[in-house]
Amino acid sequence: MRRAWLAASLLVLSLPLSASPRVISLAPFLTDMVVQLHAEHRLVGVLDDGLLPATLDALPRVGGYQTLSRERLLSLNPDLVLAWTSGNPPELLSQLETWGIQVARFDPQKLEDMGELTERLGQLLQAEARADELAAHYQARLAALQRPLTDSAPRVFIQLWDDPIFTISDQQMLGDVLRHCGARNVFADLGILAPQIGREHVIAADPDLIIVFDDVTAQPHPWLEAWRQFPQLRAVQHNQLKVVDGDSLVRPSPRMLDAVEALCDLVWMAVEQK
Repeated sequence: MRRAWLAASLLVLSLPLSASPRVISLAPFLTDMVVQLHAEHRLVGVLDDGLLPATLDALPRVGGYQTLSRERLLSLNPDLVLAWTSGNPPELLSQLETWGIQVARFDPQKLEDMGELTERLGQLLQAEARADELAAHYQARLAALQRPLTDSAPRVFIQLWDDPIFTISDQQMLGDVLRHCGARNVFADLGILAPQIGREHVIAADPDLIIVFDDVTAQPHPWLEAWRQFPQLRAVQHNQLKVVDGDSLVRPSPRMLDAVEALCDLVWMAVEQK
């Protein structure tokens, strides 16, 4: 096995950098970005999260977040690996660089990061004109959606999971989305990206709006029905219990603005109900 690893490493180091780079994406949101930049022809492998577009069905997979295969990755002879700083093993990324493979790290935390990310990817993938177009459209639409935080801003609880209950802090992009829509995250100050909380914490926070993230958006939703058992909650009193498909909001790209707009619509309707 060690001899095979050494042979693979020497093969990679002997490859010249190509004018048309062979690219592997280790994050679904980066794969989405490559497709939006019309540069999917450069992909030779992708990380699989089960939600990739059908147009990429023929592309080799290099594993999932917990099952990345170094051997498979090396066998595809990439010139460039697109990586997610918060989601990919740092030791793997460093090892790839020691083998002469360029690793480009991305970790968008705020909505405004997406413009710079788009431009940088465009340069790496030789798709600058398309990147300029996407970034300009994104920035214009993002500005149109922004609302200021006011005294009447609704206080929002976002529920990612139930039993145990997980929510979001303002350390991740979803918190920034709420602020951009003119809302306040009731658990903004918790110290990790997706903190676990108890039902009593939500009752004490008494949000104006409760939003469940689930790919099953049909109502009545069982997580929301559970909150109706607490009629003292303002969200229950004003029937501000909503469910949205949050997949696009956790896969940052210019296309996420459709989901941002839908979330902002819920926030602005909550403002009208106050």
